[in-house]
Amino acid sequence: MSSLEISLLLLALAAILIVAGYNFWLGRTRSADSKPAVRAPGDAAAAPRGEPSLGLDGATTPPDAHPGGAPPAPQSRAMLAVLDARTDCIVELALPSLVAGERLATLASGFRRAGGKPVLIEAARSSPLAAPHEELAPEEAGELSAATALPPAAPRWQVPQPGAHFDLVRVGVLLANRNGPLNAMEFSDFVARVQSLAGQLSSLADSPEMGPVLARARELDEVCAGLDAQLGIGVASPEPLRVSDLARLAAETGCVERGNNRYARLGPQGEVLFSLALADAPDRLSLLLDVPRAPAEHDPWGAMVACARLCAQRLDGRLVDDAGRPLADGELESIGGQVRMRQERLAMIGIDAGSPLALRLFN
Repeated sequence: MSSLEISLLLLALAAILIVAGYNFWLGRTRSADSKPAVRAPGDAAAAPRGEPSLGLDGATTPPDAHPGGAPPAPQSRAMLAVLDARTDCIVELALPSLVAGERLATLASGFRRAGGKPVLIEAARSSPLAAPHEELAPEEAGELSAATALPPAAPRWQVPQPGAHFDLVRVGVLLANRNGPLNAMEFSDFVARVQSLAGQLSSLADSPEMGPVLARARELDEVCAGLDAQLGIGVASPEPLRVSDLARLAAETGCVERGNNRYARLGPQGEVLFSLALADAPDRLSLLLDVPRAPAEHDPWGAMVACARLCAQRLDGRLVDDAGRPLADGELESIGGQVRMRQERLAMIGIDAGSPLALRLFN
């Protein structure tokens, strides 16, 4: 090989090495530019969202828990989602376009029940980027640039409100209440009406199988039946009682009228702690505590016992049970312990006494 050929070969090898080195450097640069930003430990997208559980095994996950401890955006009580995968059979509908909240509210008003079980309709937006910016809530518009860097957030379900637009709808029927578990006829009615609703919204409904849903309903009914309790205290008077006597005692004990000559002691947020009324016997008052429906933090049993004692003092009467037998202090304390036990067991399975979920189930 001549010296010229050797020189040309060396030049060709050098050119190849230069091109390979440039391509390697360019690839490293592009790889570095495409890496995602590192998220802080508290980032809402950094941790998986926990699914709700009925808590029969003693472990509960709050249905409204948010990853990283980040609370949801403030909403009014009327707008909060109330359907719960643990206690409702839920069917979701994806709408082909945005639908006004007014229309969804009208449709919801005509679909309240399936037999003896309440039905609820909720709506959401699939993404804050699903519509022009002017239709976004102020807090969503302000965070638009940040949202583009995050994965899609879970839908924020709410009761359909006028002035808003939605492209997701979910319909749920309660699996059990004090009328018993959801039955085959109620389920069939629910599915038929959901299919009709889907047709009105130009959507499709993927209805669940009946067997597993009814099995869940029976299980939930058994759990709730074991925790349900309504406890009464009577106040026997030496003289027959009139409606005017009831009204006077209600005013003296801080109870408010609820209609039909029935009164109730209310909590700070208007929760019913216990009720006060005339009993069937003409000489007796009746106080009633609905344990699952009264918030435990306000000690409804203790408040009812104190009210009964004050009524007995005003009437020169005595506390009695349903059969008219005197109630001793020891018996009242024992019953109070049982009430607290039921309240604790309700909390253990994620159905706090007096919570919106408890009010739906024990109705």
